[in-house]
Amino acid sequence: MGFNINLNNILDTNQNEYTGIDFNNSDSKDFIIDNGGEFNLRVFAPLIFEPINQKDLKLPSLRIDAVTVNLSRSRNIKKQNVEGRDSSIKEYISNGDFSISIEGLIASDDGVEYPKEKLLLLKKFLNAPYSLRVTHAILNRFGVYEIVVDSYSIPSISSTRNIQKFSISATSDEIVELIIRDNV
Repeated sequence: MGFNINLNNILDTNQNEYTGIDFNNSDSKDFIIDNGGEFNLRVFAPLIFEPINQKDLKLPSLRIDAVTVNLSRSRNIKKQNVEGRDSSIKEYISNGDFSISIEGLIASDDGVEYPKEKLLLLKKFLNAPYSLRVTHAILNRFGVYEIVVDSYSIPSISSTRNIQKFSISATSDEIVELIIRDNV
């Protein structure tokens, strides 16, 4: 499996100019389609890790342009077997969390050196003891705005020195707001 895209053209955008994805615009440039084959089209969309501003950890945002995402979701269904019946009775309880698989490439800005600074920043995000706010076309369209990293991998790519491959396994997360009342 190979990537048939020119990363230099993708990485020419300035990180500070990114204003988010306009979901109301049908011509939005939030996808990059790799035309590797007629039925084997990989769709890339930028993944942005939003800044972390905690008292013990402060990280700037990180934009990674060459990313593919796979989503799967389980559902919580209670099944009850009833004597004399050939099938069970199913009761919908709730939707489960999304299981998220992210694969991507980090490239250096100059196209020559190893992307050490970007990789170190990615490592800090992946090791952070917090859920990560993300902006990504597919994730956000499915209502996923925060993820928790379950595991990650940083494999090497042979015959390259300016690109680092990575993969992340994550679970969707939602903000839980607690309301404390005095009169209870």
